[in-house]
Amino acid sequence: MKALSIRQPWADLIIQGRKTLELRTWTVRYRGPLAIHASQTVEREACLAHGLDPDLVTTGAAIGVVDLVEIRELDAESYAARRSEHLAEGAWGGGTLYGWRLANPRPLPEPAPMRGRMGLFEATLPGDWKSQRPPQSPPPWTESRPARADFAKAAATSRRPPGTPGAGARQFDLRVLSSAASAPGEPAYRLALYQRSVEPPAEQRGLYEAEPPPTHKTAELGGATLRAVADYVLDALRANGYKPTDLGPNRREPFSLAEESGVRLGLLFLAVRPITKVERIEVIGQGIRAMTSEEAYYWYSKCTGGPAAQRAQRALRVLLAAE
Repeated sequence: MKALSIRQPWADLIIQGRKTLELRTWTVRYRGPLAIHASQTVEREACLAHGLDPDLVTTGAAIGVVDLVEIRELDAESYAARRSEHLAEGAWGGGTLYGWRLANPRPLPEPAPMRGRMGLFEATLPGDWKSQRPPQSPPPWTESRPARADFAKAAATSRRPPGTPGAGARQFDLRVLSSAASAPGEPAYRLALYQRSVEPPAEQRGLYEAEPPPTHKTAELGGATLRAVADYVLDALRANGYKPTDLGPNRREPFSLAEESGVRLGLLFLAVRPITKVERIEVIGQGIRAMTSEEAYYWYSKCTGGPAAQRAQRALRVLLAAE
């Protein structure tokens, strides 16, 4: 059977019948039964916003089957009109975007552990999956899960600006580096994005010295190229609780960014840093903004992973801007 790997909580929301339109930047000719695979990555804030416990959702397994009945290209108007179907919170980012209409969700009796892949892939499901009926309503909350109101409160807490009590963990730092402007109108600084290593569990942190977790630089931008992506940088800062006026040449404290914000910004920096034409930079920026979370994480892993990273960055530029 054909299968599609989707991050949580979106995989659960599809099988619950609450999300009926999946957004992708690519299309396929296939129509018919489609296994929904919950990938290993969990968007914690999105889980909380939709009343799901990020620590209890299934990952690394197929969790149900839907019917892929239609794929249509979306524009800004149809994207906004169908928000209740795709549940995406971001604004229309331009570029090519397809809506995959999904129907008749059937949860598996038990999750089927398997490894996910990009694009459509072949999956073998247990023989009794066809006997499952579509749920009439989302599964009831169990005593082992916090109440929905508690999730809403936790979601609000996780979106507090960095540095405030209860703020969610941030995986990336955006640092301002001193640099003289080389031409009028260009920023008098450079920006470097750093990714943090995984911190030890909370109960073990007392065993380690009190110092920030190690980081490594993902990418650095300056000059006209940085000016061309300024709107995307400011969008990332706003999404993480900062004000545009916080950014300036005298800034010394790093901006702490949530994981997905850092992934998308890092992908943007890596893709545009060798480019000088503003039009091509804008096309790439719009393409990255329109990516699903799965696609953004996939390309980030390729563009930062070992000796083939530069080839992946070139492939990404070809994909988005016909380099």
